[in-house]
Amino acid sequence: MQHKSPHAKTASPKLTFVVISDTGRPSRTFMASKFQLAFVVLFGFVVIGALSVVALIYTPVGRLVLPGYFSTQREQLEKVQRLESKVGEVEQQMTYLSAYNERLRKILGGSASTDTTEDQSSSQAANSQPVEVPQQQAAKEIPEENGSSYAKVPSEPYASAQPSNDIGSILPLMMPANGYITRGVNYQIQHYGVDISAPIGSPVVAPAPGEVIFVDWTLAGGNTLMIAHAGDFITVYKHCERILVSVGTKVSRGEVVALVGSTGVTSTGPHLHFELWQDGKNLNPENYLLTKN
Repeated sequence: MQHKSPHAKTASPKLTFVVISDTGRPSRTFMASKFQLAFVVLFGFVVIGALSVVALIYTPVGRLVLPGYFSTQREQLEKVQRLESKVGEVEQQMTYLSAYNERLRKILGGSASTDTTEDQSSSQAANSQPVEVPQQQAAKEIPEENGSSYAKVPSEPYASAQPSNDIGSILPLMMPANGYITRGVNYQIQHYGVDISAPIGSPVVAPAPGEVIFVDWTLAGGNTLMIAHAGDFITVYKHCERILVSVGTKVSRGEVVALVGSTGVTSTGPHLHFELWQDGKNLNPENYLLTKN
């Protein structure tokens, strides 16, 4: 009985490759196991696949072979770029609105109470005498529009569109709308202005020269407009049907800036709600208007 040697049992079969040259050179022989052959073939497939992917992505070959795929990728990239642009715009708007909100809080940062010197100010306005405006004031409290809470904010002079010593050029004020005053200032019900009854669509004019500092929609006041005047005066117009000016617009005395309406949840009919503030302090407009109906 023939026995195999232990070396023959453990030896792995190998494949022999013979390269025959036709130029008279001796042939060359290579030996490799099945594992080595499989590794070489797999490595070759990996290299070829990698080169194919690179060619599809970075050369025009990919757009010819897979036009739909690359078109979708380009559209998605453009969408991402547009979204990034919109996000940047929203961030800029949020920053602007935050600064603008703080600016308005400072403008309307005074106590909404009756002005004890209002009669004296009215007399000075009639004589076109300058009204002395304090340059600095301590922090004040102002009731919010719903009258439910108070916000403490610092009050600082507003850099108005005109020099503060030119108060005589704006007082007395023109009637902002051609109508009748149906309700005056009433601090007990947080009514800080006068209501001027007029038909919807009637013109609302600037009672004095100034610069528009606020145009927006508010829940209670509807379409709301604010104009800054010389001497740190601010005029407020609420419930407008339409506002015809934008923020930053310089307006002249008697220029049409809005139309009478009935917008906002607190409006009960067509009218203009008109308020007057100076350096954060609420004033009674009836004491500053040139004519009253």
